Amino acid sequence: MNMNTNPERNMMKRQTLILLIVLAMIAAACGGGDDDAATETTSGGDTPATTSDGGDTPATTGDGGGDAEVTLDLARFFGDCDEATQGVTDVSQATTECEVVQILTNAFNEADNGITIDKLGGQAWDSYYTQLSTTFASGNPPNVAVMHSHRLPDFAGRDLLLNLDDELSGAGIDFSDYTSPAQDGAKFEDSIYAVPWDIHGSLWHMNVDIFTEAGLVDGDGNPIIPTSVDELIEQAQTIQDTTGKQYFSQDWFEFGVGARLFLGLVAQQGGSITDDSGAATVNTPEGQEAVRLMNELAAQFSDPDQGYTDSQAAFLNGDLAVLHNGTWVVDQYSREAPFEYMTTSIPSIYGGDGAWGDSHMWVLPADSNEDPAIRAASLEFVKFLYDNIDAWARGTGHLANRTSILTGGALDDAPQRNNYANAAEIAVFVPAVPNWAGAWDALAEELNATWVADKDPATALADAEARMNEELGR
Repeated sequence: MNMNTNPERNMMKRQTLILLIVLAMIAAACGGGDDDAATETTSGGDTPATTSDGGDTPATTGDGGGDAEVTLDLARFFGDCDEATQGVTDVSQATTECEVVQILTNAFNEADNGITIDKLGGQAWDSYYTQLSTTFASGNPPNVAVMHSHRLPDFAGRDLLLNLDDELSGAGIDFSDYTSPAQDGAKFEDSIYAVPWDIHGSLWHMNVDIFTEAGLVDGDGNPIIPTSVDELIEQAQTIQDTTGKQYFSQDWFEFGVGARLFLGLVAQQGGSITDDSGAATVNTPEGQEAVRLMNELAAQFSDPDQGYTDSQAAFLNGDLAVLHNGTWVVDQYSREAPFEYMTTSIPSIYGGDGAWGDSHMWVLPADSNEDPAIRAASLEFVKFLYDNIDAWARGTGHLANRTSILTGGALDDAPQRNNYANAAEIAVFVPAVPNWAGAWDALAEELNATWVADKDPATALADAEARMNEELGR
């Protein structure tokens, strides 16, 4: 972060920052992972991405806040694809999360806006937040950083992020255009601290050929979606009896994917995994029913020895009718599945809607944006990303979170998008409370133990609630 007036001093600061990041990466290798492993696993674009104005290269606005060149430090994950994207500014060439965000950054840098974006370390999801915390501790945070919604309270709650209540309108960002889940995910204690970029969440991925063989398709040849628990179980039994194929799978034990389905099933029953104060409340009638159903699926219609990779392989090999996974694989499956593939939002089987969701968002650390010119430049870059949410959604499979994009037809020709467009509205985010990552890990571990190690579900839920509240300081 600097106005380029003292190159020698800037070089010393950058060398210090790089050293701190390397040390953080070494420390992170000895620690635990984040709960979004599957989210960052893979994604790809079957249909080339487009820019918000329909052109080959996205356009930027503004003058960068002054005549002097401003260099901004950007912290992000999504992987490292510098070699594949070097010199590329046409976002329609992108096929992965990494390529989309890097090509957009390239295009911004190529534009005559007086701003240059330098990407810092932090390409790996599992060490990113450790690295980011180290930059804050060192007094050298980036100017712009990506952040999951569930991580926002840990940073905003320590006054590390810029309050954006009075910043967005002047930057040309219409916060009211975001869907309600996206707006809620960007706030902490009723103030805005982030600019949302997507909603990513759980989907129901289906092998249409298996449904057709079992006679479970409608007049248009689409799989029949169950609307109750009884219909779901009946459908699972029919498919296994008539085709000999496995009905359902997910990552049962690696990355907490089961906890995501649990959250959605609880929400469909009108329940919540926390109360109004933010305390964990998973040992409830809704929680007990959700874990009962999931254990029935695991025991009779799935293989709980399947983790993330094995469940994906079973699906793509054509051996599985339904896979619970996320938005980030839609384009990959559309491209690679050797069968007719279809995805939808998580079926509503308890009367209400609900499915796990999270959001990738952009935040501005407070200390590194104190200078008005730097803050203006940071907001200009974030505005550019806001303007290209449709390109990000098209190139990744994630959900656009702006109503104008969802209803404007910009993504109508993207693979499968109409089948799960409502997922942006029914998404259920985890609570915006500090220390949530540890609480979520505790929930996932206890749930996994019920279908992997035969732990009594009632005991597991009671243990989960106690462990979660201990993590939350309740």
